[in-house]
Amino acid sequence: MSPSSEDRKLLIPDRWWDKLPRTIYAELERIPCSEEWFEVYRVTEGVYVFYEPGQFEEAISNLIEGDNKAALIDTGCGIGNLRKAVEEVTELPVMVVNTHAHNDHIAQNYLFDEVAMYNHPRSHKVSEIGLPNSKMAHLLAPGMVWKPLPEEFDEENYVVPPFKVTRWLKEGDTINLGGRVLEVLHTPGHSPDSICLLERDARLLFTGDIFYTGAIYTYLPGGDLLTFIKSYHKMMLECYPYIDRLMPSHNEPWVEKELLNEVLRVVEAIHTGRGEYVEGTDRGTPIRKYTYDRFSIVTKAE
Repeated sequence: MSPSSEDRKLLIPDRWWDKLPRTIYAELERIPCSEEWFEVYRVTEGVYVFYEPGQFEEAISNLIEGDNKAALIDTGCGIGNLRKAVEEVTELPVMVVNTHAHNDHIAQNYLFDEVAMYNHPRSHKVSEIGLPNSKMAHLLAPGMVWKPLPEEFDEENYVVPPFKVTRWLKEGDTINLGGRVLEVLHTPGHSPDSICLLERDARLLFTGDIFYTGAIYTYLPGGDLLTFIKSYHKMMLECYPYIDRLMPSHNEPWVEKELLNEVLRVVEAIHTGRGEYVEGTDRGTPIRKYTYDRFSIVTKAE
């Protein structure tokens, strides 16, 4: 996600937090957590979400427990101590698996000993040098945060430190957790390094930012609408028959898979020049926002 705040009315609605809590969370089992920045929920057997409702991104890190180890899909915005929160839920060794290298997905990679990322130049660069405060500070801009920040959080030193990647992933790789296997699918369009993770046995697809309820961006650097559409066709062909639910990295977990069909229908219409939109800018880039019931699509204004 990670929009700037230049065009607040288009990308960041005033008092966006008034829509919270999202309905789905009342249906899930809340797990106690001493790290108050996070809300932790058990979604299904061995699957937990670490949700950050206090910041505009509403980032979600998904934890999947196998018999031998656990996979933590993304590490959020870096405001609360995610490792401490995770260790209160599982005693298993934890491997981070990033869906892509945007700042709201990798901010606490450095806290973990095992990190897996898609083998792409963007991922190599960010792992080697991290991200400076100038790439993070906008996440704390006025109107972006409504909950009190943790006492130990240092706004002036809000950075992503460099981190070590212990496994570089490629299309078709599998991550065996013991009794649970995650399959890697390269799904660019939101970013060139985006992946989804398919778990056939649980019939779940962890989608990162290629899908979530909310404003889905195809205009960020490396994003592309046509590539996005191709990734949706790939998901429909290779994943849709084998899943029941979608597990995104923002806003809502446990989303019905039928929304993939709806998004694909909409973006194909947008690509052929159909659909109503509102125009604006983000960091100097002209954009168009197409709004629907459960999601919206934000593209470059051609």
